[in-house]
Amino acid sequence: MSYDLFFYKQKDKEISTDKISDYLSNNLVAANEGNTQWFFENKDTEVYFSFDYNEPDADNQPEEEDITPIDDFDDTNFSFNLNFMRPAFFGTEAFKFVEKFCADLGLFVLNPQADSDPYKPNAHEEISIWNKTNLWASKDHFDPMQTCYLSEEECYKVWEYNFNRRQLQEKLGDGYFVPKIFFFKKKQNNEPFTLTIWTEHLPIVLPATDYILLTRQYKKFFRNIKDTVLVSREKLLNEFGNYFVEFDFPDCKIIHPNNANQAKNKFNAIKPEKELAEFAERLAVENLFNAKPI
Repeated sequence: MSYDLFFYKQKDKEISTDKISDYLSNNLVAANEGNTQWFFENKDTEVYFSFDYNEPDADNQPEEEDITPIDDFDDTNFSFNLNFMRPAFFGTEAFKFVEKFCADLGLFVLNPQADSDPYKPNAHEEISIWNKTNLWASKDHFDPMQTCYLSEEECYKVWEYNFNRRQLQEKLGDGYFVPKIFFFKKKQNNEPFTLTIWTEHLPIVLPATDYILLTRQYKKFFRNIKDTVLVSREKLLNEFGNYFVEFDFPDCKIIHPNNANQAKNKFNAIKPEKELAEFAERLAVENLFNAKPI
């Protein structure tokens, strides 16, 4: 199940196929080998969607009288696709780009889901249209053994942080690490939770996650130790709270280099609360729903 949009231009406007293709390649992602599809996937947010160019085939075109023309508009043969049964933040990220794409190139969308003439898309309205069906489909296809529920608000907070992660990293520079937030689920009851990683007591931004995985490398009794330690956010802040200070991004804290060095011994000595491999497993974003049967 997917949500599709088709892009049109006004008849009196000259917008070439190459111009649209170049815009997508320069502002979204490089095209496939045939220059017919732009499949975008954000490694930080795990959002994905695609644009396609459906090249007209003169040999298979319908008779002219079978074509229903749209007054004052021409089909560009470009389309957009976004799947349903995804967290609502997929729509937030995708339609943000769709709106800018149309505004920059002077394009309009024909929306078969809305049964309307071509119009200028508004990200907020497109999200609302898409998410109405998205939530219905998620509820209808919810499987307690395969899918997990997390509210739109909670998911959006994770998306907002991950979406801005690279910008925060560039702002802080190489002396700090801005980790990604991951979705996991508990093996015992399929309950979802969030996790981030703190590597070798480096200076980091600490987002608001349920758990933190500490990855360590240190010497003990003349041996090199490499291990991981899973602790809750509550335990971590109880142990290291004095080393972290507030950061200028919602619900985040930061540990600066001097404090990170001072925390080294405590970092290497902290005991795990759980073994990650036994406790939980990664939750694929395709199995994270914002709706479930009542």
